[in-house]
Amino acid sequence: MLFPNQHRNTDRAIAEFWRWWSGARPRVEVAIADSAWSDDLVAEVSRRVRAIDKELEWEFAQGSRARYALVVSAVGTPRLRAVAERWRRAAPAADEAWEYHSTRQPDPGSLSAALTVSGHEVKLPELRFACRIDADRYEVDVVVHHPDFVQLGEPDRLRVAFLALDWLLGEVAVELWVGVVETSATLPSRAEPGETLVAVVAQLARRLRDTNWLSLERVRTGGQPQLAAIRQPLKPVRWPQLDTHVAVVVPYQAEPGTGLPTGSAGLALDRLEERITAGAGGATLVAHETSAGRRTFHLYAEAGAGVVEPVREAVRGWEQGRVRVRSRYDPAWRAVRDLRP
Repeated sequence: MLFPNQHRNTDRAIAEFWRWWSGARPRVEVAIADSAWSDDLVAEVSRRVRAIDKELEWEFAQGSRARYALVVSAVGTPRLRAVAERWRRAAPAADEAWEYHSTRQPDPGSLSAALTVSGHEVKLPELRFACRIDADRYEVDVVVHHPDFVQLGEPDRLRVAFLALDWLLGEVAVELWVGVVETSATLPSRAEPGETLVAVVAQLARRLRDTNWLSLERVRTGGQPQLAAIRQPLKPVRWPQLDTHVAVVVPYQAEPGTGLPTGSAGLALDRLEERITAGAGGATLVAHETSAGRRTFHLYAEAGAGVVEPVREAVRGWEQGRVRVRSRYDPAWRAVRDLRP
């Protein structure tokens, strides 16, 4: 659990970082322009980032709109996504010189160079990617090939693979759309340059919009049906600041034998959903599941946002049983993981 004092300490370190940055920025710009990095300056930046959280990673990169970009990333660590996003939201406005990101941005130009891994030089233009769309999961499974993988162990192969995917697609797109990643020293069938993978992921992303919901029907243990609706893709990287799960468990009048809502109960549940989403403030409804006389609404909010009491107020007066509202810190979204296809 993340306690309020930890939030305060983190926010204090973030504020201190940006105060430091206002003075350090000119020195950083000179170091980049002159390619004259000193160990002391690198250590100074690292110390300021580690003061926010020791597991955050940082880098300077070429900007997409500005000349430079400063990136502080959670590198896929769920508990740090909200931290990195709060760091980004506290940043000064972007200008001609600098932009700021809490995830690695696409940088396809990096794949024109070579990367040294465990003493082996891997020429990145020789990478090839074979991909397969899984329509049920809305993900692309990828096999990454390089002829020099025969000289590397699997950890080094995967390091090259994930760096290449981040450079091709950006960190967010990799987490959203890429499923299983494998490596191969043998050229797979239908292996293509990276541009093809970029096009496949863009095509998949266009099929979904923020309002896209996926309806699921399953059979629970014991034979009772379960209905679910989820925002797709149901992944926390879409809402990096939302790290606290709020579950609203609502009993309803059920049809005998199925446990599913009667017609009137279904309509009442729809109206209740509208009240919950209207009253939840900064919380976002990402899924609900219905079975055995209970509907559970799954919302996520930013820790400390104070949404539990407004949700309780929204469900007050429900006449079909006692509604339970509970919350817990859940940056990895474990509470809804089983609802994903």
